[in-house]
Amino acid sequence: MDKIKDFNENGFYIGRSIIPISLHKELFLTFYDLATSMVNRYKIQLDFEFKNIKDVEYPNDINQLDKALFAISDYRRDLIGEIYDTIAYCSAFLKLVSHPEIENNARELLSLENYSTIYSVTHRIRMDEPEDHKRRAGWHQEIFHTYPDTKFIQTWGPVIRNSTVNNGTIEVCQNSHINGVVDQIWEEEKGGGYAHRILVKDEIVQKHKPEQLPMEIGDVMFFDPHLIHRSGYNSSKEIRYSQVGMWSDCSHKGFRTPKPEFISRSDSPKDNYDKHMAIIRKQ
Repeated sequence: MDKIKDFNENGFYIGRSIIPISLHKELFLTFYDLATSMVNRYKIQLDFEFKNIKDVEYPNDINQLDKALFAISDYRRDLIGEIYDTIAYCSAFLKLVSHPEIENNARELLSLENYSTIYSVTHRIRMDEPEDHKRRAGWHQEIFHTYPDTKFIQTWGPVIRNSTVNNGTIEVCQNSHINGVVDQIWEEEKGGGYAHRILVKDEIVQKHKPEQLPMEIGDVMFFDPHLIHRSGYNSSKEIRYSQVGMWSDCSHKGFRTPKPEFISRSDSPKDNYDKHMAIIRKQ
């Protein structure tokens, strides 16, 4: 089927087997290494025998990674957020999001030339734990989860293991992209989880037939900013790992590069300076 025609008609296109399995193995080892470091750093007690990273095999030991992340989450939920932020700037993940097949498809579906510059926005790997109602993304359009007046395409795909109906693969409202921006509710934080949610009203969602889209590792979904979608419910016993993110067209008239903001989880630059100067000046 013609890729552009498929994308325009359905609001999404799934590139099948475009990412090598070797890259998923590398991401698995990256997660495993970070989880090992976190367990050791905080002396987290485990109720199972945690394999040395030199002995793990992919994909046979994905459940070992799940169990370590469950233990970290139970010990301190914010440490999962730290792993989430760390992965986003690890070399293995940067290889994934900038893979030529993703870049080429994104440019083609945005009707850009092969030399056109595209800008990465909020690329991350979600870790959706079983039966987690609080952090499950509701029906929404991506248009309000990026920067204003931009032309972009959204990506989603399973990482490390396949996404299934059982573990909560992505769901879409069929043909909902054709209506443009629809009426939505801004929902402030309610006891943790998301800082806020922007949810499509139920009466609009009910006008569309929902569709669940199981995918295998190697697959990447590209979709229209107006396509109404959400995370499925993870009713399995395993973590669903999925990459999400957007590619923006830098030549678009309204594009303005956002200012990155990095906030230290430990000492601020001034605190670090003061600490070292105090030591030096005592000598």
